[in-house]
Amino acid sequence: MREGKIPLSTTDSIQESPNTQIITVMNRAFYGECFSHQPDDTLDMLQEKARTLGAQAVIGVRLVPMVDERGIRVMMAYGTAVMDATL
Repeated sequence: MREGKIPLSTTDSIQESPNTQIITVMNRAFYGECFSHQPDDTLDMLQEKARTLGAQAVIGVRLVPMVDERGIRVMMAYGTAVMDATL
C-alpha cells in the first residue's frame, strides 16, 4: 500500500513558494481495452515522482493523451511540484 496521496491541483497556484519544480511522467503501459484506468495510473505515477522529490503538492496538473509511433495510446501528466506548501 502506498503512503498518503500527494495533493494534486488543476489550479495554477498555491501559496507562493520559490521551491517548485516542473515534473513530467509518461505512462507507456499497454492497457488494451482497459484504457479507462490509464488516467488514474498516470496520476499515481506523478504523485510517486513528486513524493520522491519531497513535494507536498503538485499544482497545475495536466493530463495529455497521445498515440505513440506504434499506434499505442500513451498518456503524459505534468505539473509543478511544490516542496514547501502550507496546505
